[in-house]
Amino acid sequence: MIYFVDVQGTLISDSDKSPIYGSKNLIRHFNTHNIPYMVITNNTKAKSSDFLANLKSKGLDIRPDAYIDPFCVLDDVCKPCCAALFGAPQFIKTMDELGYTQDFSNPKAVIIASYDAFSFDGFAKMIELVQKGAKLIAMHATSTYKKNGKLYPGVGAIASMIEYATGIKAAVVGKPSELFYRTALIKASKQLSSKEILYQNLHEGMAQSSEFMDFSSVSIISDDAKGDLLGAKELGMQTILVLSGKVDKLENAGVRSSAINYTFGNVGRFLESIEDE
Repeated sequence: MIYFVDVQGTLISDSDKSPIYGSKNLIRHFNTHNIPYMVITNNTKAKSSDFLANLKSKGLDIRPDAYIDPFCVLDDVCKPCCAALFGAPQFIKTMDELGYTQDFSNPKAVIIASYDAFSFDGFAKMIELVQKGAKLIAMHATSTYKKNGKLYPGVGAIASMIEYATGIKAAVVGKPSELFYRTALIKASKQLSSKEILYQNLHEGMAQSSEFMDFSSVSIISDDAKGDLLGAKELGMQTILVLSGKVDKLENAGVRSSAINYTFGNVGRFLESIEDE
């Protein structure tokens, strides 16, 4: 089994960004037992290396090859170019460091990331530029995000609004896009030896190839049922909802109960369940 593990509300607290009960031990368990895993995050406010370093400074000993965020996939959707960048100042700064140039006159793309201070003038500019031919790109498709005890519209909600206004479909970089999850699966598979992959393929009844694995090999753990788990379920993953972030009950998750395979209070409780097996 391969595990995908969300960050915000799953490994670290929404309120003070401290590690949630059991998160350090979960990563330690994966490392110690050579269990393939990927820490998957929709971080767009710091370069991948900086965000990973921040998580490690909190005691989460995440392996460098077990981490992915939208910046790790962005090149596959839109290479550095002149773009209209909409998001927090940290996002704009990071995109500049990655080679993207802010351009509200004739951009090749409109790229949207999380921000809690969007204005209707900003939305109007997005619509105008997309109608003129700029490619619409959402850094991820999270429906909401939690800050200061409030739920704000996520990038997915904003992108859907611009899609509705323009009739243009957005390309999604991060979760829950298949591109993002597929890239995470490929990276996780590299943590396995050829023999291990072959064994899992045979065990799961997959094609008898030492280079092939599919999403049925993955269990995904997240506090975001709608933004992370629903899309993962549709791809064939086993879904695990933790109640340590966005919602405190499965009934409040905003998805049908059949989309969730298991529910735990936090990752510590999940770890206890697999240690007992």
